[in-house]
Amino acid sequence: MSTIYLCVHGHFYQPPRENPATGQIDVEAGAAPYHNFNEKIWDECYRPNAEAGNFARLNFNIGPTLASWLERTHPQSLTTIVDSVRASCRRTGHGNALAQSYHHTILPLATRREKHLQIAWGKHAFERTFGHAPAGMWLPEAAVDDETLDEVAAQGIKHVILAPWQAGEDASTPDKPYRVAVGGNREISVVLYNATLSGKVSFDDQATQDAAQFCTDHLAPEVQRDLLRSGRDQLLLVATDGEVYGHHKRFRNLFLQQLLAREAPSHGFTPISLDAYLARRKPTETATVKPRTSWSCSHGVARWDSGCTCTPGDSSWKRPLRRALRSLAGRIDELFEAETEEFFARPWHVLEHYIELRDGTVTPDAFFVHHARRPLSQRERQRLHGLLEMQFDRQAMFVSCAWFFEDLDRIEPRIALNHARRAIRLAERHAGANLDADFRSDLVHSASLRSGVNAAEMYAALP
Repeated sequence: MSTIYLCVHGHFYQPPRENPATGQIDVEAGAAPYHNFNEKIWDECYRPNAEAGNFARLNFNIGPTLASWLERTHPQSLTTIVDSVRASCRRTGHGNALAQSYHHTILPLATRREKHLQIAWGKHAFERTFGHAPAGMWLPEAAVDDETLDEVAAQGIKHVILAPWQAGEDASTPDKPYRVAVGGNREISVVLYNATLSGKVSFDDQATQDAAQFCTDHLAPEVQRDLLRSGRDQLLLVATDGEVYGHHKRFRNLFLQQLLAREAPSHGFTPISLDAYLARRKPTETATVKPRTSWSCSHGVARWDSGCTCTPGDSSWKRPLRRALRSLAGRIDELFEAETEEFFARPWHVLEHYIELRDGTVTPDAFFVHHARRPLSQRERQRLHGLLEMQFDRQAMFVSCAWFFEDLDRIEPRIALNHARRAIRLAERHAGANLDADFRSDLVHSASLRSGVNAAEMYAALP
């Protein structure tokens, strides 16, 4: 008898809306009557899904910046989510959560060093939250290239999820894991989600009105009859934004609960996590991956760089904004190396482990004793701490949502500019460097067609 497994993956993420200067989220008028959108989405999505037990049945990832916000503001919700993963580990021997690289940077547009940091920080955040190492990782926007997969595999990650159009012609079948060769004679498993089912769950209100009917009308037609006849197991993999379940789509959280808790099992589908499935069914076929592709745009990653024809509105502001931030990042990197090499033998290695100090995993005493070349004065510690924090904000400048939408004059690009401003201020405070003037000059070239404001004016108007 073949088993038909159903894995529903939810990608839960919110951009880091905190004002870097205060660590608090400012009032967002569009979220009224809530203080901000994080609170609104928590009440509509994260809280009800946690309370309904959906995180115990889903395969999911939760962005590190979202997890840290939940830890500060709604710890009970995060505890419920973490407990669901621990219960999965006890019940099946495998977790049901994937890690996510830290700042939701589009990794194919990042340097190798940025890739390494983002993956390492995301892996650490997962281990701190869930108490065990991740087997899989969600790549922001599922954006991928060979170097990204190589770095992910080098850090011990075993599998990722991609859209079917991201695979080469040698891997055209969805709902199936493939072995992809990366550097150093390593391999990583790539699982292609079912685009038809994922689109139905994400966008089709009619299809998701009734979970039982969804099983008969939509899940059943996707079953491969030749596998059934041969007695081989098969997988149906659905991948969606997690915020679909109650925020983007009202009541979709109830559909999810009914589907995974009752209707899918009663219709012959066995809910499973991706970790558990891949432990049972190792991929046997090899495949290649199309470089610089994503799940959000079938054309590639231009949406977050020069702009893409599938994005509505004017995209001419995107490339100049990225160029300005990339130029600033280069100057910050040079400054970081020059100002820290006297104290750290391996400044970039220290930065990789800075996340442990930042989230309280290690104490300042332990951190600096372990990493510094010699004993440091309190003033030297404070200065080095500021330079490491400067780099943290420099990494955060490239959060993907800054380029996702159709116009510059929005909250998302301001988030990136806020991180740039804090990095510049930290550079001035702890290294005496003036990076502000050149950055403002570069920002002038990125302008909103809708409002006429340019990025330099937005930067100057930040509160």
